[in-house]
Amino acid sequence: MSLDRPTFSSRLVIPLSWEPVEGPPSAAALDALEQQNRGVLEVLLQRIDLDAAPRAADERIAEALVPIRLKLDLIIEMLSRLSYRDVVLPEPREIEVGLDQIAWSSPQPLEVGDWLLLRLYFNGAYREPVALLGRVVDCMPGGRNGGWHIEAALSKMSEAISESFARLVFFEHRRRLAQRSARAGLRSGP
Repeated sequence: MSLDRPTFSSRLVIPLSWEPVEGPPSAAALDALEQQNRGVLEVLLQRIDLDAAPRAADERIAEALVPIRLKLDLIIEMLSRLSYRDVVLPEPREIEVGLDQIAWSSPQPLEVGDWLLLRLYFNGAYREPVALLGRVVDCMPGGRNGGWHIEAALSKMSEAISESFARLVFFEHRRRLAQRSARAGLRSGP
């Protein structure tokens, strides 16, 4: 491994799909993608902000709100199942992602230089992807399950989208680490 390779900021396991696109993206295509991602990131980050919001100091109020929160979560889940009943999520894959690159394993090789539209699904209930354009910069045998390790350079994002995307990746990475720690704690038991 050479020293000039990019470093990745986070490792996640999320549903990921990709499809080839013709050549480098036009300015209009990048603008359209920015608008789409702006809406998706706002929804995903709003949910994170609600989960991270400070709780009421009065424990009785907090306890009284728990059943309401559970019912709202159930309603949201039911509505999302109705809205997205025809949307099948792609296979979850381990990815390494930074602001300007992404890497994953593919069952088939991809050509270096090819442009891809990548879709990352961060929430199973809200099945709208964050869509990124990238150019394949490396394709090596030896990916997971005998596949191919793919690295792609991501198209430049606006500062606002870049910050929102970085925040989403950070919170998702942190949430998954917390879940892993909680599962490990349950397995070890008292």
